[in-house]
Amino acid sequence: MARIATHSTCESHHRLDVRELARSGLLNGTGTLTWGNGPCVTVNGYSDSLKLEYVIDGEKFHEQISLIKTRVHLGGHRSWFLCPGCDRRIAALYFVKRFRCRHCLDLRYQSQRDTPRFRAISRIQRARMKLGGTGNLSKPLPTRPRYMHACTYQRLVREEKAAWESYASA
Repeated sequence: MARIATHSTCESHHRLDVRELARSGLLNGTGTLTWGNGPCVTVNGYSDSLKLEYVIDGEKFHEQISLIKTRVHLGGHRSWFLCPGCDRRIAALYFVKRFRCRHCLDLRYQSQRDTPRFRAISRIQRARMKLGGTGNLSKPLPTRPRYMHACTYQRLVREEKAAWESYASA
């Protein structure tokens, strides 16, 4: 008998990613984030924190999210959020009335709900896409793309074959 999924998924909530904010320059600047059906969030970035302001149902919210930095191997640093709910070092916060990590909100990834057969299909499609084809399983396996090493092509063909065997046995 199948289990009924009771947890909400990360993919169904708006996500605030520290890596995307760093790429866009919002960790040390000011800007606005807008989601199609979510709040409009004003971001004020400082060196050690982010100040978020947004309005939900006429109520104005202000959140201060701390940032920490870790050194990376070849110099520089990587920024992380400190979750306001549990003080974990985290890369992404999700929005459910407030920004919190997936652990505080008890969220799961969609892939955790997938059956073994569906995971096998996803692996087949991923291998075919890397080979330059489409995710369509009814089409034949594409030939080796130009400039792809033969050993890389053979490895991807083996991965695709192993995924088909996994699909058949599930």
